[in-house]
Amino acid sequence: QQMASSNRDQLVKPEFMSEQEFQWVKQATESLERIRGDARADAAAYQANPDGWAEGRSSRSGMPTLLLTTIGRKSGEKRATPLLYLHEGWRVIVVGSLAGYDNHPFWYLNLQANPNCWVQLDDVVMQGVARDATDAERETHWPRVKALFPAYDYFQTTTPRKFGLVFITPTGLA
Repeated sequence: QQMASSNRDQLVKPEFMSEQEFQWVKQATESLERIRGDARADAAAYQANPDGWAEGRSSRSGMPTLLLTTIGRKSGEKRATPLLYLHEGWRVIVVGSLAGYDNHPFWYLNLQANPNCWVQLDDVVMQGVARDATDAERETHWPRVKALFPAYDYFQTTTPRKFGLVFITPTGLA
C-alpha cells in the first residue's frame, strides 16, 4: 500500500535547516515503514525508561515527548505512539503531521474513531479525551507549534492534507 506524498522525492531544503539537518530529516522520513519502525522503537524505549522524555532529556530529538496510547480502530488493541507536544493549561496539544505524507497517521485515525486515550508524561499516565482544534484554536496555536518544531510548518507545505491539531484533556490518572 503506497501512501507517500506524490512530491516526496522533490523535497526542497527549507531555509531554517542546515544541509546536514535536511539530509537527516529526509533519511528519517524516507518511508512510512521507517517512520513507524522508529516510533515503535521510541515507544518501547519510553515505556522501559520513562524518566526525562516529557522534557526532552531522553528523546532522540531532544524535544518534549509524550507517549499517546489509542485504541486501534480495526484491532481494538492499545497502540502507543511517541509524539512531540505542547501544554495548554492542563491539556496537551499534538500534531498529526506524519512528516507531510498524504495520509493521516494511524493514531489520529484511531482518535477519530474513539477519542478516549491515555497520555504518559514520564512516569505519569493519565486518561484523556481528544478532540480536533477548532479553526480559531488552530490559528491561535499554530505559531506555537511552529516554534516548537519548525519542520511541522515545512511538512504542511508538502501535502494538501490539513494536519490534525489535537487537544487532549486529561480526565484522571490511569
